Amino acid sequence: MKKITIITIALILIFSIFNICYGSTLRNIKAKFTVSDISGTKFKEITITPYYDYDEERENEYRIYLPSGYFVDGKSASFVADRNGKYPFTVYYGSNKKTFTYTVKDVEESTEDSKDDKKDISIDYSLMYDYEKKQTLFNIKLDKLRTVTTPGGTSTTNEINYYIKELKNNIPFDLTITIDDHPYDFKVIKSGEFYLLIYISPVNYNDYSTVVEYHGYNFTNNEHYTTNPPKDIYDDNGNYQVLVKSDSFQHIFNFSITGIDYRRPYVDIGLLDDDTFYLEAEDDFGLDYIITFDGKYVPIKNTPAKETFEYTHSTVLRYNGEYTFVVVDKKGNRTVETVQIKSLRSTPRNHKFDPEVHGRDYNEDLFENIGLKYKSSTDEEKLFDNILPAYMNGKSPDKFGPDLPISRAEMITIFCRLNNLPYDNSAYLKTKFTDIHNHWARDYIAMGSSKKYVSGYKDNTFKPDNNVTRAEFCQMLTKISAYKSYLNAIPASNNISYTDIKGHWAEKEIIKIAGRNLIESDSNFYPDNPITRGEVVHAINVLYGFSPSYIELGYTNTLYNKNFNFQDIYGHKYYNDIIISVVGMYREKIN
Repeated sequence: MKKITIITIALILIFSIFNICYGSTLRNIKAKFTVSDISGTKFKEITITPYYDYDEERENEYRIYLPSGYFVDGKSASFVADRNGKYPFTVYYGSNKKTFTYTVKDVEESTEDSKDDKKDISIDYSLMYDYEKKQTLFNIKLDKLRTVTTPGGTSTTNEINYYIKELKNNIPFDLTITIDDHPYDFKVIKSGEFYLLIYISPVNYNDYSTVVEYHGYNFTNNEHYTTNPPKDIYDDNGNYQVLVKSDSFQHIFNFSITGIDYRRPYVDIGLLDDDTFYLEAEDDFGLDYIITFDGKYVPIKNTPAKETFEYTHSTVLRYNGEYTFVVVDKKGNRTVETVQIKSLRSTPRNHKFDPEVHGRDYNEDLFENIGLKYKSSTDEEKLFDNILPAYMNGKSPDKFGPDLPISRAEMITIFCRLNNLPYDNSAYLKTKFTDIHNHWARDYIAMGSSKKYVSGYKDNTFKPDNNVTRAEFCQMLTKISAYKSYLNAIPASNNISYTDIKGHWAEKEIIKIAGRNLIESDSNFYPDNPITRGEVVHAINVLYGFSPSYIELGYTNTLYNKNFNFQDIYGHKYYNDIIISVVGMYREKIN
């Protein structure tokens, strides 16, 4: 019995020594948490104050490991929570330790809850046109009364009618509608008489992409328009193309997406001579804030996209170990950068944080990278801006008719498109012309003639299907007030004395237009011959100063080959002018 007792006591002593050396977990360590708001954010500062043996008044010094793994020696420690989740704090007092966890729930909404709630909202959206106000109208019909916020204010309604007052050619209009606290993001793009409505789904961080839906419109007729593709996936910023098409017409939308970002910030961290950290960060979208290794919140204000942010953290390092920073951009993409420091003289001897509690596996929801890794590329994709929409259509799907004459109706329609006239489907009711009421171009004729683009005849007719002569086209260009500055900017360089225009009613107009090489000819001008469609697009492109570079022309040609196949323009002298007229004019975007 004595031998057994002695052995038992010896084992107890050895076990006790073992526990003291490696840190025993005693229930006598207690802690209280206090939480305060971070001004201007939804973030919370969590402060833990440990106490021992049920005595809150005793002022003991503790070693407290923060959720990041960094330790603080003192009576309390704080860490800023920028996400929902469980934040562990491990407290050591002598050889005793205990881990306390504080759960944060109200920093941000749960993604899953948000998705489920949104599924219950049923909406039907479309673009419309108010012909009286001559403004585009965005309409949403809801399944029931809901709280809706538009840029114009908040109301409780089951239908939204939002007027887009300033919609300019090829400049995307961004519109966010909030329904019962759930945002719906749209883009509206106008290109001449065609419109594209884009619904943008939230970012899917499982595959770093956004699904979008396209809807095409043309309010000048009652045709049904489809889009190709009807849906798309945005997996990066860059140029995107959509073909809006009906049985009679098709139009290319080519636009740049720059505001959608999945790349987490680039972060580079170094140690300065005074043993403080120096941090550089860069991002596609603009940086928002930093959570430092010792749990401090550092706001990053007024940082434009792709500008480097430099920051020096004032906490002086005392020990070797791992130091974790979290850098977040304005889209919520986040980089967790952990730096291993081995160059200092000291290494903490007493304790090390428990990787099962403070490591990545346990804290995956708190310290995870979100977004694709950012890298600054010197060979970025070239972007192109559409500076003028397409203004011509083919005579059929496989024929452009470059050498065919152009009618007066076609000509005034082109002028209306080029000058971006607000569409009026009742304009023909106000006109005096007696021969246009059943014509396909009746509204264009009425709108364009009121602007004096093309005049009618004294007998109150317009003669819409008559061909435009070369002399008449010269007169039209010189009469349109919007084109006077364009013409004055082109120096006269052609001194040919045409033998067949002397005494002609349009002699001055012909000299002005032909002298600037808008219309080409031989020693005769043939003023009363019909002008061809190819000659018209060449003249217009010269008038607008279109002189595409090799890269711009190659990009335009790519768009044309992808969406058109006119069999009668290959090898034509005005081939480049023709493809610009049916695709639009693009300029390379220079940052």
